[in-house]
Amino acid sequence: MSQIIIEKDVPCTLRDGVTLYANVYRPNQPGMFPTLLSRLPYNKNLPNFSHRYIDPIRLVEQGYVVIIQDVRGRFASEGEFQPFNQEFNDGYDSVEWAASLDFSNGQVGLFGLSYYGFTQMFAAMSQPPSLKAIFPAFTGHNIAEKFSERQGAVELAKLQTWMLDSVAPDYLKKKQTAEQYKHTEKQLIEDLDHIFDWHAYTPYAEWPPMMKHESIQQLYTDYINNNLISDTLIDITKIQTPGFHMAGWYDCFLNATINNYTETVQNNSNQKLMIGPWGHGVFSPYFGDRYFGLHSSGDDIDGKDDVTSLHIKWFDYWLKGRSSDVIEDAPIQLFVMGSNKWRSEYEWPLTRMNYTPLYLQKDNNLSFNKPVEDRSYKQFKYDPNHPVPTKGGPSLFMHGTNTGPLDQHDVESRDDVLIYTTEPLKQPVEVTGPIKAYIYASSDAVNTDFTVKLTDVQPDGTSINVTEGIVRAKHQHPNFKPGEVTLFEIDLWATSIEFLKGHRIRIQISSSNFPMYDVNPNTGYSLKDTTEMTIANQEIHHSDRYPSHILLPVINS
Repeated sequence: MSQIIIEKDVPCTLRDGVTLYANVYRPNQPGMFPTLLSRLPYNKNLPNFSHRYIDPIRLVEQGYVVIIQDVRGRFASEGEFQPFNQEFNDGYDSVEWAASLDFSNGQVGLFGLSYYGFTQMFAAMSQPPSLKAIFPAFTGHNIAEKFSERQGAVELAKLQTWMLDSVAPDYLKKKQTAEQYKHTEKQLIEDLDHIFDWHAYTPYAEWPPMMKHESIQQLYTDYINNNLISDTLIDITKIQTPGFHMAGWYDCFLNATINNYTETVQNNSNQKLMIGPWGHGVFSPYFGDRYFGLHSSGDDIDGKDDVTSLHIKWFDYWLKGRSSDVIEDAPIQLFVMGSNKWRSEYEWPLTRMNYTPLYLQKDNNLSFNKPVEDRSYKQFKYDPNHPVPTKGGPSLFMHGTNTGPLDQHDVESRDDVLIYTTEPLKQPVEVTGPIKAYIYASSDAVNTDFTVKLTDVQPDGTSINVTEGIVRAKHQHPNFKPGEVTLFEIDLWATSIEFLKGHRIRIQISSSNFPMYDVNPNTGYSLKDTTEMTIANQEIHHSDRYPSHILLPVINS
């Protein structure tokens, strides 16, 4: 193994005079090398500085300079942390600084996931001339509209977890004396240990784990009100940089990552998309209550690559001009769950898919035949004081708990969850693509939520979640009125799964999924600002007149 030079706290001075600090890892040999930069808010000095999914040392051994930089206002870097909004100009300046270093040959690539996937997208929008390729994973770009909200419902657990676990400790440490922070740190640890209890606190605009610390109150308020970034800055059409976009079927940024690809590829064909059976930074073949096979692992993708080698091949092509089978592969690589196989595709959505409705029927049945009854519906009471608990899915909780594919028995045994199930399948049914549910529903509440979850029921009766969605009534229908049957279009994002022979397809319908989403109090107000709640009486209709159904993108063999 060749020796590696490590330089810590290397300064980068930005256009406004603020200095950011980075750790630099480079080959211990003469010459100038292409440079790979990752800009993150989670401490460049930690051993898991790359989110545990890529090995920067291997990148250096393959002839790259690797730079891990603390973004503005985080850890070693100067300035005030202004999430997302700061990363356009700072990203541009940092790329050009990296290109100017004595040992850099001027060719720069960006890598990283989650927040440091956003830093890539925003830098690419700013078009620094030295930026030649990016590899954004599990991330998005449209912060102003969709970062913490889904069809009107707030992604509460993601929002509060990120603020308390990822942002608050360093943010508050910078604002306080060492003696003050000793007390603060104890409070943060205590609140993190009880975060699942704290998720239930209302009104959550006054969330004690944040409001007890005066210096972070405004940041939290801006965050829950979606005031972090100006949407005038966001123009994805400006991205001309080749990009490899990596996503997971159970990631909280699945839809956002797919949108990164589909919107960017319209103006720049040098884009790739890979979606595995993964969660947020989770690449294990054992995920939740499912095993997807060794080739699903980030260490053995389709028996050909691991995540680090994919980066090396991608950057070798764009920064070194070397041939690469990653470039020659089809632009899209998808993992089909159920059959547990990778497959190459050339467009998204797939042109050969056949949108097929699966209809809700009386007696809790689910069928490809349209209902014929004149009047058929099911009722349930939705009590926001006792919401349906989150059980898996594309959630983001403390340390990855309660995420991914999980057994739904506890949820499906509740009186406020309706389930509709097909007969055992006589032949496999592959579903690959975007999924939507069209549900005719009514409520005696002035505003309420409806949730839909798609599950795979195994022959032994175990029901495993596949994908899910939620809609807030007045968000989609501003004139929603109590008692009126209303058609709701509920976006379940996308998936790829083969429902195997003998399995059954099921959907769950309810009105809450907490704490993944904030609870709708049924009063016309939000628990962000109030504590008042009332019970709602809900009706789900499935008849000839009101044919509620889920629209599945079926792939015919």
